[in-house]
Amino acid sequence: MCGIAGIIQKSEMQSDPFKRIRTMVAIMKHRGPDGQGIYLDQQASLGHARLAIIDPEGGIQPMSNEDDSLWLVCNGEIFNYIELKKDLEKRGHRFKTRSDVEVLLHLFEEHRENLLEHLNGQYAFAIWDRQRKNLFIARDHVGICPLFYYQSKDEFIFASEIKAIIAAMPSTPSLNIKSLIQTFTFWSPLPGFTLFEHIEQLVPGCYLTLEKGIQKVKRYWQLPFPETSTDMIREIEPACEQITAAMEKAVQIRLRSDVPVGAYLSGGLDSSIITALIKRKNNNTLCTFSIGFEDAQYDEKKYQSLVSNWLDTNHSFFYCKNSDIPACLENVIRQCESPLLRSAPVPLFLLSESVRNANYKVVLTGEGSDEFFNGYNIYKETKVRLFNAKFPDSNYRHLLFQRIYPYIDGRDQRGKHYWAEFFKQDLLTNSDPFYSHRIRWRNSAFIEQFLHPDIRAIWSEYDPVQDLKHITGNDLSDLNPMERAQYLEIFVFLNGYLLSSQGDRMLMSHSIEGRYPFLDPNVIALALKIHPNLRLRVLNEKYILKKAFASFLPKAIVSRKKQPYRAPIHSAMNREIIESWMSRERMESDQIFDPAKVDVLKTKVLSSQRPISAREEMALVGLLTTTMLLQNFIKQSLMSTPQINPVIFDYRPKSCHFKGNRNVAARLLFKEC
Repeated sequence: MCGIAGIIQKSEMQSDPFKRIRTMVAIMKHRGPDGQGIYLDQQASLGHARLAIIDPEGGIQPMSNEDDSLWLVCNGEIFNYIELKKDLEKRGHRFKTRSDVEVLLHLFEEHRENLLEHLNGQYAFAIWDRQRKNLFIARDHVGICPLFYYQSKDEFIFASEIKAIIAAMPSTPSLNIKSLIQTFTFWSPLPGFTLFEHIEQLVPGCYLTLEKGIQKVKRYWQLPFPETSTDMIREIEPACEQITAAMEKAVQIRLRSDVPVGAYLSGGLDSSIITALIKRKNNNTLCTFSIGFEDAQYDEKKYQSLVSNWLDTNHSFFYCKNSDIPACLENVIRQCESPLLRSAPVPLFLLSESVRNANYKVVLTGEGSDEFFNGYNIYKETKVRLFNAKFPDSNYRHLLFQRIYPYIDGRDQRGKHYWAEFFKQDLLTNSDPFYSHRIRWRNSAFIEQFLHPDIRAIWSEYDPVQDLKHITGNDLSDLNPMERAQYLEIFVFLNGYLLSSQGDRMLMSHSIEGRYPFLDPNVIALALKIHPNLRLRVLNEKYILKKAFASFLPKAIVSRKKQPYRAPIHSAMNREIIESWMSRERMESDQIFDPAKVDVLKTKVLSSQRPISAREEMALVGLLTTTMLLQNFIKQSLMSTPQINPVIFDYRPKSCHFKGNRNVAARLLFKEC
């Protein structure tokens, strides 16, 4: 993974963009510490911060085709580049490097925007056509790699991170209140939105063209749900065979690298499967990495050790202390560029630092399995609610929720009644496209009561679910309730939170590339083709994965109940961070939260005698991180800009010592124009 940036002026040379594009690249140096490059002509400026993984010596970007008419900057990997390159060479294309991303230039020459149909990878890239003055940018199918943009009447600016765009804008943008409300509802802004006015996000599975100042966005990929039930795989044995073969290939293709590749090992089923597949195909030393917690209720060290010993990996534990959470939270928000509702990204931020210190740049991880193989409790909830809706007056069917949440059984009658009533909400509205998630979204919106009256007034007039309905269009209309649940988890939660705040941003903060075999397009297509009853067998999540990989792993790993990854909140937040970031002075200045309501929450949090609820913990994190976002992005200038010495490819007339001579530019590596 890398960092990319660009400034496209709508008419030639309105202003010299060199300093701005250089600053944009420098701000993203953490994404690409191995070298930086800049391309300039009379209308376009492209920038690249490189994390060198494939062809470290020759894969310098920005990169051009044979006649320098097309210029590319890319963040990510094209995993099937070897196969693509062979075919392109047969068609007469000549390659300058061994880099995986050079195939994009030649595929674009062959297919223009249809090149995306040929890719197996994770990417956000831009191609500038110097002769036609056209820009083409695209983002991978599920949004592993980020891509943001800003457009004014004079120019179009894009980058891998928002902070780089802000640095190039004429003035600091204001907070987008609607996106804040979305975040407090869905845990992240909706696809296409950001927390900053006028800065947008390219939706996963889409590409954008800019031609003569006219911007068009088109979708090239969508979730491949089977058209009919007859297209589904219903038998266990063929399903196991096909998923094993698909996962073996997905893992193998993601081991293509000129630097060592490690793996995250959480102790759960998904990361254990990936680790086992790496070892089976490459029985050499494999380094695995995991998090241990001071707080025992979050710790999975015994399972991590069990898998590591079983598979004989060289395992490293990062031990997260409670005090690490508040100490790193502000830095995490600078990377996330969005508020959070839980503290889980912080240990992952520290884990990536630990991996980098071990001299690794690439890790394989297990994200995507829960979404596509029905591993989350929300799928079980939906299944039970649909079952209960057939006999809504039953006195017994609601007890099935105790199978999902065993601790309900141990509560008093008042607690049991609360949960029974909670899951009965909108029980019979199963034609609602948001049936699976609506009660969850209401629960997340608990934080509304702590908002400033002016913000609450906006919320009373704005329904974020209506915006989601507009974005999804007719996508949900032909899906059944369980498929809709999957769609929403993938389109909203996976893209907006897991692959962003908890994924790319935490990995790339320390220059680590994450690769996701379960998000291989072929694995996704196969997973959705496997009958739902094989993915979620009654209430046994990821049943087909357990069957397929039972012989690969210790029985204790295959049979263990899923433990969601979480991190401490209330027990970790010290008095110093709470009093500093939740002070009445700060609340009155920001005018986002109600100072009086915040004081009540603050008093309760600081009282060791009064436990706080899960919803109050979410409100606490949301309040702290929103305040940190305001302070770091809007109220003060961004973090200091690192020094860089980029390679420069300058095609502007009379402006540079080496007018477009690519060979000279390459020889002047780390020399500024």
